[in-house]
This record gives sequence, C-alpha cells and structure tokens, in this order.
Amino acid sequence: MMESVATPAGKNDGGDAMRMVCISPTLGVYPKAFFPKSTGANFELTPTLKPLENLRGDFTVCSNMDHPAIFSGHGGISTFLTGIRGGNVVSMDQLAAEYAGYQTRFPSMHVAVGGGMNASWTSSGIRVRELGDPRDMFDQLFVPDSAAAIKERELRIQEQGSILDLVREQAKRFARRTNPADRQNLEEYLTAIRDAETKLQGMQRWANVPKPKVNYQPEGHPHSGQDYEFLAPMMFDLILLAIQSDSSRVFTAGFGMHNRMIELDGVSTGYHSLSHHGNRPDILRQLGIIDNFYIQQMARFVQKLKDSPLGNRGDGTLLDKTMVYFGSGMGDAARHSNRDLPVVLAGGGFRHQGHVDCKTSGGDATPLNNLYTTMLQKFGVEIESFNGATGTFSLS
Repeated sequence: MMESVATPAGKNDGGDAMRMVCISPTLGVYPKAFFPKSTGANFELTPTLKPLENLRGDFTVCSNMDHPAIFSGHGGISTFLTGIRGGNVVSMDQLAAEYAGYQTRFPSMHVAVGGGMNASWTSSGIRVRELGDPRDMFDQLFVPDSAAAIKERELRIQEQGSILDLVREQAKRFARRTNPADRQNLEEYLTAIRDAETKLQGMQRWANVPKPKVNYQPEGHPHSGQDYEFLAPMMFDLILLAIQSDSSRVFTAGFGMHNRMIELDGVSTGYHSLSHHGNRPDILRQLGIIDNFYIQQMARFVQKLKDSPLGNRGDGTLLDKTMVYFGSGMGDAARHSNRDLPVVLAGGGFRHQGHVDCKTSGGDATPLNNLYTTMLQKFGVEIESFNGATGTFSLS
C-alpha cells in the first residue's frame, strides 16, 4: 500500500527540522501490566511494552510522572498536553505548532480512531478537533483540489480577511471605552483575531502550491469505526507520509474514549467497561489485548521511522528527527486516577535510558511538564518552563 516516499511539496524540505508525534489512548493503560519493576537500560519489558523489544535503546519509559495539579478523573483527558487548567492554556503540541507555523502546509495535524482525544488547545483557548477517519487525512494531504474548490477557497479567504478587517476596527473603537473588567475579555478576543489572521495568511501561502504525490491508495473499508486493525495502521502510515513529504511537523494521534466493542480478536466487551476491570481475570485479559495493540502500533511506526533514511536531507534516519511520545491523562481508569501517568518517549535524537523511575527525593512524582519543556526545547521553542514546570528532564 505504501511503496515510495512522498515528494516534498515546497522548496524547504525541513531536513534539519524536528518533528513531534503525540500518541494517546485516552483511557490510559492497565498500570500493573505497563510499568516495569526494574530500571535502567536492561529493564525487563512488561507484557504491554513487549512489542518494543527490538527497539531497545530508542526509547525511554518513565514512571512516577504526572500533572500534580490535576485531580479530575476523566477530566484529565483534556489536560493531557497542558498539565494545568485554565481558560487560555495552550497545549504542548500547539505551542510547537505555533513555532513551526506555516513553514509546512499544516502547522499541525490531528487524527483519532474511536473518538476524539480532546487534548489539543490553542493559545486562545480553542479546542483542536481531530479527524475521525484516516481516509479524510489522506484527502487533505494528497488529493488535489479541483479548480472550482481552489477558486471557492480563494473567495472564502478574501471574505474572511474583509470580515477580520471590520472586526479589528470595531475592537479598536471598543477599546477606547473599555473598563478594566472588560479589558481581559477584549484581549482574549483580539488574540483570537490574531490567530485567525495568521491562519488566513498561512492558507494564502499554500493555496496554489500543488500537494505532494504518493504511491499510496487507501484500500478496502473498515467494518466500523471500531475496526482498529484497519484504521490504526493507516493512521500511522499517513503520518509517516506526512513527515516524509514535510506536510506537517506536529501531530497528535490516538484512540478515543467510548464503550463500544473494539474489533480485535479476543475482545468481546465495551472498552469503557473493560477499563473498570475490577481485577477480574477475563476482563484484564481483554484489556491487555487492547493495551498491547496500542504499543504494537507505536512500535511499528517507530520502526518505520528508523528504517527511513534522511537521504539528501542529512545523515541518520527520520527517527533521529522525530520525537514519538506515548502517554495519557489517565493513570488508572479503573480508579479514575490521574496519578503516575504512562509515559514512553522514542526517537528525537535523545540518549535514551530504558526505564527511569522519576520519583523525587521527597517521594513525589516529577511534573510531566518538565518532560514537555525538554521536548519543546528540542523542537526549537525558546522556553524555560512550560505551564509551571519545575525544571527539565535530562535525556542527554
């Protein structure tokens, strides 16, 4: 299905640029089958992590990391990439997307199987929605737009630009008579306008640039939205093609929260019901199949990146230039716990350490935003602390 590397769409092939892929099962994983008991480079892989066996040295597993300010059960899903709550709290991936901007056709891309992740938030507090079908992602990336569609988009861009000009002038007049109580609301409003203007300018830049060509065609059809064995490999293959063609440098991908039966051999119970397993052996067996499948998909994707040389973009492989992060805002869905979140980081040119126990000398968990700060710095963002991080995380 995927025989060749996509041809880059623009002149800048991003050879030296870092990429970021954030993968999340929104309900987390069963902790006892995920976290290793030993630490260091030669730690013993647990049943859930077993698919990563051939990638030792390319990833780090962290235990005792979480968001210390989050105690909201399923609400932790929406704070997975922010670590804190608030009206205009930007998520880690969107801060990276702001930095990358429209150097690529899409500052970021978001896709999820089985339902949304609700994890990505812009600096103006707007939730970024995921595509629910990887085939829609294929259309956005590689299917050429018709002449009529291009013309319609150009007209829409012009109309939206005119509306923004009008709104900006109205906001300026309103600003002259605002009181302090209204000033914060006005600033949020103006931030949203600036975000919209940046988006319009980016869309104009790429409006007439042909999409890259690939020898890839989505074959067949899923049985349903829960046909993970069909949809998940396609999702990650398309992300790989998007990276190879430098169509985007920031991605979120994952698996949503629902109580439908996932189409995997051996699974016969609704997903959310399985997460509240009550330590029943049959339920844990089914949950283990799903959790193992998630890591299988990550391992398959990481291996493909490792097998993709940079070629004329430089020495090394795409894995050296791609941070692949697996995690969730749920630590133990059975208890609605947001403590000790599952964390695996692969690639990115880091010196990986196997399994690291991140419990502090005082017995507390390390803030996960410390790792996010390190990832953002690796991406190129000039930042000292992301959303209240207490430091960075050493992977050098």
